Amino acid sequence: MTADAKRRLLIVDDEPEILATLGQYFRGAGYAVETAADVPEALLKLSGGYDVVLSDIRLPGESGIEFLRQAREHNPQMGFFLMTGFPVLETLIAAKQHGAVAYFRKPLDMAAVDARVRAFLGDEVPSVIDGVVLVVGAALRDRLGDRLGRLESVVCDDDEAPFLAALRQQRPRVILADVGSPSTPGLLRACPRRGRDAVCFVLVSDEQAVEAAEDLLFGMGASACVPADAPRDQLEASLRGAVEAFETRRMDTDSPVEEVPPRCEYAQPYRNGYYCLAPGACPYGLFQGGWIVLDGKEHQKCLKRPFLVHTPDLIGFVSIAGRPDSSKCMEYRRCLMAQVRGGKKELIIDALGLTHGHYNLYEVLADVSVELARRHTDSTVSVINLSEALLDEFKRAMPTKGVRLFGPRMVDQPATFARWGTRFD
Repeated sequence: MTADAKRRLLIVDDEPEILATLGQYFRGAGYAVETAADVPEALLKLSGGYDVVLSDIRLPGESGIEFLRQAREHNPQMGFFLMTGFPVLETLIAAKQHGAVAYFRKPLDMAAVDARVRAFLGDEVPSVIDGVVLVVGAALRDRLGDRLGRLESVVCDDDEAPFLAALRQQRPRVILADVGSPSTPGLLRACPRRGRDAVCFVLVSDEQAVEAAEDLLFGMGASACVPADAPRDQLEASLRGAVEAFETRRMDTDSPVEEVPPRCEYAQPYRNGYYCLAPGACPYGLFQGGWIVLDGKEHQKCLKRPFLVHTPDLIGFVSIAGRPDSSKCMEYRRCLMAQVRGGKKELIIDALGLTHGHYNLYEVLADVSVELARRHTDSTVSVINLSEALLDEFKRAMPTKGVRLFGPRMVDQPATFARWGTRFD
C-alpha cells in the first residue's frame, strides 16, 4: 500500500487505550486511520468514505451490531469487521446475518487482523518466504514474538531427536536457532548440508554472543545471522535474502543435471511447463517412463499420469500442504485471488503435502472458482495430487462446486508430452 493510495480505516471503540493502540498499529501498517468512541460519532464520520470499519461490539448506547446494520445500509461495499472480548453465539449469528466480514476476539492478534483486512481489500500481503520457518525452542519463539506474525512458523524442541523429526515432518524452508543456546552447534552439525534435503540454517544473535555467532557462521557453515532485536521488516528482509542466497548456492553446487539422479528431480517447479512435486524416492520406480528434455537437458520422467496444459503463461500454480486451519485457508485465498487478479485463466493447486481437509478450504476453493468463472467463461480450477482418502473427502465436500479433483498427477505441455512419448496409464 503506497502513501498515495492509503486505504481508509475507521476504528470504533469506547476505550481510549484500545483506540490509541489500534490507531498506532494500523497507521504504521499504511492505513489512513480515523477513530470514534461511540455509534453516533461513527455514523457522522461514515460520510467521509471508508474502505474498512473495525468496530467493537459492546459500545455505549447502540451496539456494534446496530452500527453494522446502519453502516451496511449506508455503504454495502464497505468491509465491516467486528471485535469483542465477550463472544457469544447471539452476536456471532447477528454479525453474519448483517454482513460482517470477520469477527475477532480480544485480545487481538494484530498481524492476523491486518492480514484479514488486506485479504478483503485485495491487497498483496508481503510474504517473506514460501514455506515453513522452523523455530528451535519455545524461548526463541517467545523472544521474537509477533515479528514472526507474517510467517508460517512451527516450534520444535531444541534436542536433536525432536529437531530431526520436525525436519522430516515439516520440511521447513528455513531454520531459526538461538546462537546462545548450547544445543545449537549440535543441531547445526545434524542439519542436512547438501542435496535436496539441505535447509537454510539462520542464527539469531545479540552483540554479547558475537564470538559464538562468528564460529557458527564461518567455522561450522551456518547460512546467515540476524540480530535478535531486529524490527519485523528487517527480520523479514534478512530471512528472504538468506533463503535466496542459500538456494542459489545450492543450485551452483548440485550435480550436473545430465547425470542420472538417484531419485526424482522434479521436487520443485520449472517455469517451462513440466512440474512434478513428489518429494523423496520416486514411488513409481526409476526410468519407467522414458525421458524428457527441457532446454536441451535430459531429465528423468516418472509414471505419474499426465495433466496437460496448453497455455502455461495463463496458468497459476499454488501448493497447499500440512493440516490447514483458518489462518492457512485465509492465506491460500489471498494467494489464489492474487493469481486470479493477475489474469490467470486456469488454477492448478498442488495438494501433494496436504494431510487433512478443512471446511474453510472447501469454501475458499469454491469462492475462487466462482470469481475465476466470473472473469473468464472458459476458466478451470483443478486440485491435483490428492491422496486417495482426501480425494474421496473432497468429492463428498465439493460435489458441485466447479472444481476438478485428481489423484497423483504431473503437469506437462502437450507438445513436449507428445514429442517424447509415454508409458502412462
